[in-house]
Amino acid sequence: MAGSKQIFGADELDLVANYLQAGGVLAYPSESVWGLGCDAFNTDAINQIINLKHRDIGKGLIVLTDAAERLKSLIDVSHETSLLDYMQNFSDEFTHKHSRALTWLMPIQSSVLPSVLIGSHDTLAVRITTHPLLKDLCHALISPTNPYGFLVSTSCNLSKSTPAKNLTQAMGYFGDQIAYLDTDGLGFAQPSCIKDLLAGHILR
Repeated sequence: MAGSKQIFGADELDLVANYLQAGGVLAYPSESVWGLGCDAFNTDAINQIINLKHRDIGKGLIVLTDAAERLKSLIDVSHETSLLDYMQNFSDEFTHKHSRALTWLMPIQSSVLPSVLIGSHDTLAVRITTHPLLKDLCHALISPTNPYGFLVSTSCNLSKSTPAKNLTQAMGYFGDQIAYLDTDGLGFAQPSCIKDLLAGHILR
């Protein structure tokens, strides 16, 4: 959607969701720095993000969702209900205690997702977002083609450059090639912590 720059306000989430479902790419504030995202089941939009950022396709991509319960049909282990409860509760407590978002590496039935999300890995990186507006946006993205409300979330920058921290910096990177959500982030100083769901190891 090159040449279709648009700046959405916080009260236009339905329009944002429609834009994303039509294949648009969006820069938006997250818990810390700005993110770059799209509907996680639109492979053309995902490839546009990879090309815009000059990103290694093997790295995979983080996705956001609004609640752990969305992941029930995806998770590739037994006792999924207790595990999802743990994910939700631990995420909430971790963010409240550390003022830092938490991204999980979780085993999934990979055949139901675009392979580019996983890259060269065998897990999906998923964050149950604590940003109220992004929660609502993920919920608005739920559809027959995206039943999990997944929103791609990669840092808003060119590969190896400093992530954007505000609208002006985001527009400086990508100009009229994408759209923008003009609202506030949560102001966390650090990027999300990354935790392996099964092994329990913190990787970042």
